[in-house]
Amino acid sequence: MKERWLPVGVIAGVLFVINVIARWVAKGIDDPDTEATAGFVALGVIGLVFFVMALYWGRTRPWSRVAADLGAAAFAGCVLSIFVGPLAAGEGPFAHGAGAFFQQVWVYAAVYAAGLGLGMAGLIAFAADYRAKQLKAFAERAKAKARPSRV
Repeated sequence: MKERWLPVGVIAGVLFVINVIARWVAKGIDDPDTEATAGFVALGVIGLVFFVMALYWGRTRPWSRVAADLGAAAFAGCVLSIFVGPLAAGEGPFAHGAGAFFQQVWVYAAVYAAGLGLGMAGLIAFAADYRAKQLKAFAERAKAKARPSRV
């Protein structure tokens, strides 16, 4: 149990820390354009975490497990980021209205889907994913097996 959920919790914590750091940086910026850029950089870093973890886990685990584990980390990270993150930056979760609150949820889901999708697509393109390795091993076993001769 610990072997599966500890990494998921660590990833959720990393996502939360990235979000809090981005909030602190954005809070100290007066220019709205620069503040938006800081937010986009934070989303890019969060997407990069999903991408790298999809590459790392996708080589040794089935897609369904990678998607489920990263989805759990994304859910936990999102919940922490939208409820606790604003409090850590000195605001309330609904300080900018309900629309901004729900927008964060959809953006987090989109970043998760993009990072996971690009990571898995990269693995599939280079035949480095779990399924491709299984198929390669099966083909090698089938080739090595002696075939009965036809008489």
